[in-house]
Amino acid sequence: MRIGEFARRTGLTPSTVRFYEERDMFSPGQITRGPNGYRDFGEDAVQRVRLVLAGRDAGFSLQDMRTRMAHWADMDDAERRALLTEQLAVVDRRREELERSRATILGALAVLEERRSPA
Repeated sequence: MRIGEFARRTGLTPSTVRFYEERDMFSPGQITRGPNGYRDFGEDAVQRVRLVLAGRDAGFSLQDMRTRMAHWADMDDAERRALLTEQLAVVDRRREELERSRATILGALAVLEERRSPA
């Protein structure tokens, strides 16, 4: 399928598809070029994008997905579980950082509110 159809099926824009291609998010053979130079995406490329989008939603960076998740289809459940457990720890750390940031902002807002209120 050509890039327009592929983009529609995956919910991405053609420029995002090209971006993922430039970042080597597809495995060899998932995208081929015809004699006219047009990209031809196979069904396995659709599955790959779905995995990339799920990884993105789980907080994996593109680099993580390119390296750590590159062989997801070949991993057994124990390997997948270990990878996801590691990512859960990363998400938990980020959440703690965000909670600290939130507390800081709330504190600053409270100070500003005190200044605004007449004594």
